[in-house]
Amino acid sequence: MLVLPGAHARLALAGGVFAGIVLPDLAALFRPALTAAVVGTLAAALLRLDWRRLREGIRRPRFALPLIGWQLVVSPAVMWAVCALSGIPAVVALCLTLQAAAPPIGSAAVFAMILGLDGAAAILGTVATTLLLPVSLTPLVGWLAVPGLQVDLAAFFLRVTLLVAAPFAIAAVVRGALGPQRLARHDDLLGSLNVVLLVVFAIGVMDGVTARLLADPQTIGTLVAAACVATVVLHLAGYAAFRWAGAHAAFSAAICSGNRNMGLMLAVTGGTAGPEFSLYVGLAQIPMYFAPLVLGPFVRRARVLYDRPS
Repeated sequence: MLVLPGAHARLALAGGVFAGIVLPDLAALFRPALTAAVVGTLAAALLRLDWRRLREGIRRPRFALPLIGWQLVVSPAVMWAVCALSGIPAVVALCLTLQAAAPPIGSAAVFAMILGLDGAAAILGTVATTLLLPVSLTPLVGWLAVPGLQVDLAAFFLRVTLLVAAPFAIAAVVRGALGPQRLARHDDLLGSLNVVLLVVFAIGVMDGVTARLLADPQTIGTLVAAACVATVVLHLAGYAAFRWAGAHAAFSAAICSGNRNMGLMLAVTGGTAGPEFSLYVGLAQIPMYFAPLVLGPFVRRARVLYDRPS
């Protein structure tokens, strides 16, 4: 497998999104592989991590606990209030609020590692917020009072079992068989595997978007614009909210905050959030997959300043 350095990985992620739109037949072909790509991405990321960092994060949740509160409580409440005050159409407001209420995408740690950051904090925040989502989402749905909107807890727990437990089990078996030292020697290869799986997901999740774009470009344009603005704002807000923890932690929080697991929200709501939200889930991947490309220069500058001798 071709080893992809960080810059090429970021370009590959951005290109994958457009490949799914330009090549709708390829998107339809990759669509059945979405779940496998999600599981494989998190498993490969776990194989690249030093698991001692995860244990340290659990024992000292100074970063994880505030991140959970930000992801599941503060950001959806703020997003809902902003939408209500600005008079945004109800359909768009629902999409934005559900986006702000979602946990980070499973590949948040991969994005962090592509940018040269520590992925342990991102994985810890991702797992914790995903497991706690029903606790926060159930009252939020009641608060939103959208006709027909429901939370399918059975589907949620089934998906959590697959998307969280399975990658950890796979990674544990592989680590036990190969050993951490051998895996460390092939870190670049595992990083490239992560990128390939993310590109597969990016292409497959665009299935159906091209046809809707040709039939209703105005709706697509509105939802893409909303997704881009929301993703940028969530990145900036996450960075600002955790700047107290240092530049590296703040960028990790920005990645978790700006890249949300919209697919999981679609599964939890069981399609009751409406067809526009289903469409929004695919379109929201566009700014998310461009995030590592845009954030790269800022992270490099922060690393230079952070590592500079005083």
